[in-house]
Amino acid sequence: MHEKKIIGKFFEEISMDTQLICFGVQDTIKAMEHGALETMMLFENIEIMRYEIKNPVTGVVAVHLLNT
Repeated sequence: MHEKKIIGKFFEEISMDTQLICFGVQDTIKAMEHGALETMMLFENIEIMRYEIKNPVTGVVAVHLLNT
């Protein structure tokens, strides 16, 4: 029953175009990094790897999401 309520709220937010729903890996990761997620629905067979590459000179870290 709980899952039905979550799915119902999801479709309600989409239909009202409240801008409170994000789609896709990159948008979802950005929302997570900003602490802007209340609920997340996942596809369990997603084949994406997250890589962090640090520049040894500047210390800047770049994040790359790549399909496997």
